[in-house]
Amino acid sequence: MEPMNAVAQVAEDGKSVDIWTGTQFGALAGFIISGILKTTPDKVRIHNQFLGGGYGRRIWPDAAIQATILSNITKKPVKLILTREEDLAAARPRPMTHHLLKAGLDAKGNIVGWHHRLVSENVDAVAAPPRFKATGGKDYIGARGLDQAQYGIPHALGEYVRETRGMRVHAWRGIGSGYNKFAAEAFLDEVAQAGGKDPVALRLELTKDKPRANAVIKAVVEMSDYHKKRPGRALGLAFSDYHDTLSAGVAEISLDAKTGKIKVHNYWIAVDPGQVIQPDNVIAQTESAVIYGLSAALIEEFSVKDGAVQASNFDSYPVMRMSDVPEIHTKIVATNNPPSGMGEIGVVTVAPAIANAMFQLTGKRLRHVPMTPDRVKKALA
Repeated sequence: MEPMNAVAQVAEDGKSVDIWTGTQFGALAGFIISGILKTTPDKVRIHNQFLGGGYGRRIWPDAAIQATILSNITKKPVKLILTREEDLAAARPRPMTHHLLKAGLDAKGNIVGWHHRLVSENVDAVAAPPRFKATGGKDYIGARGLDQAQYGIPHALGEYVRETRGMRVHAWRGIGSGYNKFAAEAFLDEVAQAGGKDPVALRLELTKDKPRANAVIKAVVEMSDYHKKRPGRALGLAFSDYHDTLSAGVAEISLDAKTGKIKVHNYWIAVDPGQVIQPDNVIAQTESAVIYGLSAALIEEFSVKDGAVQASNFDSYPVMRMSDVPEIHTKIVATNNPPSGMGEIGVVTVAPAIANAMFQLTGKRLRHVPMTPDRVKKALA
């Protein structure tokens, strides 16, 4: 995750500019910069560079904008490189969210009703104002994953309530599904317990009319040998859909009760991305997304105090180290469906699978991410 950087060269007349940047949305950069230069978008030429990391941070072209302003003043090419501290201070994190979930069960423990209410800042309002306006205030990014389209629940309702916090939020990898499915899949395990059902059996029952969903759940159960007892360890399972790609994940964890640190030893994931053109790319995308999800689930915490970001570098915003990365086992369950959503699906099941494994191991529920040692010790107490 290298800091943001960009190169800009404004023409002598100040009416056209060439920009070299890793910004994902060149059209957005062109629109904003054309306004700054009082020219037309066709005069803004974006040379998009293939740069890794950053994700949502790269969507907003602030480095390109600043480089353009400086180049227009000096009439010389300008390369702008933000320091790590500057980059974190200008970060656009995903919104903080609050979830309220309720489920109704019949006498046999079957789910007959489901209600998921999300409270958060509206990502579209901050990151995509035209779409926010066009949809009448909906949040396409942040509310993603509230539905339960793959589960056969007769009465399901997903609701979104905006809480204006004044934070410059943006899309996260997996967008809303990345955190909404954490709440939903962890809650589903609680529902299974309340209804006296096995969490895997319940998911298979709920997806019996959805062959693709049912298949990935069965695949990951078989891959992980889910019901095999492992002394000192436990397994948890979660399922998700995202942009017509389906996935199920299983986390095998242990716990150091003294330090509160959760250790993930193995992570199995089965994914149905539809038609697969490049299997190696699917596996690489899946594994990188799993690592991203692990770091977010266990370590990464973004703190703001009095309007200022508290982290300044990796000493105050740690990310997962190689020594903590588990063995990742990936299986592609290809189907003859249009490929879609593959780049982000691997994130979504990680946190709920770990939380569900934690309950199997300790009988305690973790309802917040990241599942830091302090939060774990508090739950155990």
